[in-house]
Amino acid sequence: MKKNTKSTASKKQQWDSALILPRVEKCASDKDEDYASFSYWFNSTSGVFNLRDIVVAIQRGDTCDRIRSLLSPHQTELQSLKLKHEICGTVDNIPAFFFVVESGSAEMIRMWASYGGEVNTEYREVSLLVYAMVRCLSPKADGPVMVATLLSLGASIDSVPPPFYLPIDQDLPEAGPSDAELAVFKQAKTGWVLGPVRRLLTDALNSCFTLRYALHRASITEPLSGANQAIAKKHSATGLLGVHYFLVGQTQACQSLVEIFMAQLALGADRPIILLFAGPSGHGKTELAQNMGKLLSLDLQTVDCTNLGTSMDLSGPFFPFAGYDQDSVVNNFLDEHKSQRSIVFLDEFEKTQPNVQEALLLPIQSGLYLDRRNQQIVDCSKTIWILATNAFDDTILSFCKTHYRELFTNTVGLDKRESHQARALGKELSAMIKKEAIGKFGAPLTGRIASVIPFLTFSPTEQAAVACKEMDRLGRKLARPVKLQIPFSYSVCKALASQGYDEQLGARSIINTVDSEVALPLVTHYLAAREEISEDDEGSCFTITVDADLGMIEVVEKQDTLLDEVGLIFNSLRGRI
Repeated sequence: MKKNTKSTASKKQQWDSALILPRVEKCASDKDEDYASFSYWFNSTSGVFNLRDIVVAIQRGDTCDRIRSLLSPHQTELQSLKLKHEICGTVDNIPAFFFVVESGSAEMIRMWASYGGEVNTEYREVSLLVYAMVRCLSPKADGPVMVATLLSLGASIDSVPPPFYLPIDQDLPEAGPSDAELAVFKQAKTGWVLGPVRRLLTDALNSCFTLRYALHRASITEPLSGANQAIAKKHSATGLLGVHYFLVGQTQACQSLVEIFMAQLALGADRPIILLFAGPSGHGKTELAQNMGKLLSLDLQTVDCTNLGTSMDLSGPFFPFAGYDQDSVVNNFLDEHKSQRSIVFLDEFEKTQPNVQEALLLPIQSGLYLDRRNQQIVDCSKTIWILATNAFDDTILSFCKTHYRELFTNTVGLDKRESHQARALGKELSAMIKKEAIGKFGAPLTGRIASVIPFLTFSPTEQAAVACKEMDRLGRKLARPVKLQIPFSYSVCKALASQGYDEQLGARSIINTVDSEVALPLVTHYLAAREEISEDDEGSCFTITVDADLGMIEVVEKQDTLLDEVGLIFNSLRGRI
């Protein structure tokens, strides 16, 4: 069949100017039934793997679970490299992974990589990472999470010249870095910077500061050794190695978590892991535990320790979580996950009664627990116990103020030399907290804690990243009736953080500020300007900026572009008359 060269040229032009992927067409079939359904049946029966079929399904909007079901019959071949070249192959000369990113699903990106997809692929000089960042301009894509996922899977930032993310504490010029700045970094992987993609990437990075924060974080992160990566791969724990990309700040906490977990895997220890997460509210303790569970595909049970064990019968030889609200939740969870790796997150652990702390000793030491419902011994030797507490906030806040310069530089981070210095300070703080924990929880319990992990306050740049994360969440929440535009998000997020951050409340204080300074004025204006709200409402666009002189947030509804153009034409005609 003769190719339509005009159509092919048009598709290439769409890509080169706007990074728009073409729609993939199904192969011609003489069957009457739906092509995709026929094709999937044919593949699963004959063992033939057809990449085009999968891409057609992805572009059609099939769920990640549906795509996984299409790949799973070929799992052995794909993971044994027999068909890995297929999963890394192209459709219409475009690497298939680009269509996966186009879907906007971080879950699908991780799934595709697990089957052998190459995260450092490129198309017409544009890397997959750059394409994912530009996709952030689409309100349907969870862009920052997609980018974090790619980075956590090993995507290289070599394709993004540093002037796009340095200096970190200011917005990019509207047109992007200058030719002179970029000329220094010109290389094979950055050929795209002299074309239209430069402006697209600039718009994406300026509209979502979280992306530049992630790039900078990647630039100062030292890769783990090959041995660590081998251990992680052997135990299906590679996802945890990039956990720091899913949090703001807390680099040292993430490093400590990865180190203790890798060490336990390497030693083959068959006893529970007990961690103490210590730090002020809103600084990532719960978020790190949740991401640990998600990245390791482990079930996590969060327990409110306020009422844990207040009416428990402690007469038995094992810790009897049974029959009393939170107690029964833990009891059932341990039984359902016996002999399995799982996570129990004990929130506000300092509020537990002394008898509960004492009763915990045996399960966390021996990994054995007595189920009070049936008197059966439960194996919880693979349980990860996380004790989260605010009991040492004064120590942590004081330490952060005393060593502010060494722990934080104006940003995400530190250069590598300063990073080692901050790491040493983190270990010093951990030792201080462990000494205090002996007085708070007793030596027997504290002695069983594998690692004390402090959570530090946020630096100014980290505060801005938290604000941007919340703005992104608000934008996706309002995406149906309202589109948010933030032309220069760093300035806006810096102003929000400066107004609202409280070191004792952490992210919660910034979330409250976003609600009061952005969400409330926006919704109030939206409702006041309309007599009725219809489900058919095409939506509105609000621009969020900051007054450079006053530092105040401004929320303005943009007028309809079409009406603006009509108005300009009308005024022009009136002028001629």
